[in-house]
Amino acid sequence: MITGKKIAQEIRFGNLDVFQEFYQCYFKRLHNYAVLFTNKTDIAEDIVQEAFFKIWDKRDNIDCNQSITGLIYKTVRNSCINSLQKQKTHQKFVNFALQFEAIDNLYKIDFDVESTEQEDQSIYAEIQKAIDQLPEKRREVFVLSKLDGQSHAEIAKNLEITPKGVERHITLANKNLKTKLKHLKTAILILTLCIV
Repeated sequence: MITGKKIAQEIRFGNLDVFQEFYQCYFKRLHNYAVLFTNKTDIAEDIVQEAFFKIWDKRDNIDCNQSITGLIYKTVRNSCINSLQKQKTHQKFVNFALQFEAIDNLYKIDFDVESTEQEDQSIYAEIQKAIDQLPEKRREVFVLSKLDGQSHAEIAKNLEITPKGVERHITLANKNLKTKLKHLKTAILILTLCIV
C-alpha cells in the first residue's frame, strides 16, 4: 500500500481504490481501539465506519501535509469519548472490570500473546487493592460516587461534607489510583477516560 502524503492526496482527489485499501488496512486496528473504549463491538464498528465515512465525505478538506492515519485515529477517539460521556458515570464504573478483560483480550489477540486466568485475576486484584488502600473518607466518597452512582450533592448530604469536599476527595482518589496503577497502562487509560 502507498504510504504517507500519497494516501491523503489520492483520497482527497477521490481515488476510491486507495480509500478502500486504506479502509481494509486500518479498519481492524481502529475497531480494536474503539472496543477498548466502548467494550461493545457493534458500537465500535459503527464508530469506525462513521469515521471512515466522514473522511471520505469531507475529503476535499484533507490536509495532505498531515497524517491521514492520525486524522482517522483522532476521529475515532473523539467519537468514542463522546459515546462514553453519554453513559451514566456509575454504569461506566460498574463495567470497569469487564472493560479490563475486553481490553486485555484485544491486546493479546493483536500481539498473539497467551495469558492465564491467574494473570487476569491479578489485574483485578491490583485494582481492588488500590481502591481499598485509599484513605477511609476518600474511599467512601469514591465508592458512593463511582459504584453507587450518587451525585455530589447526595454524598455531601449523607456524609455531612460540602460538595466541594466531595469533588476534592474524588480528584485525590483518581490521582492516588493513577499513581498506584501507573504500571498498568490499561488501568490508567480507563481511569482517565471513565472516572470523572
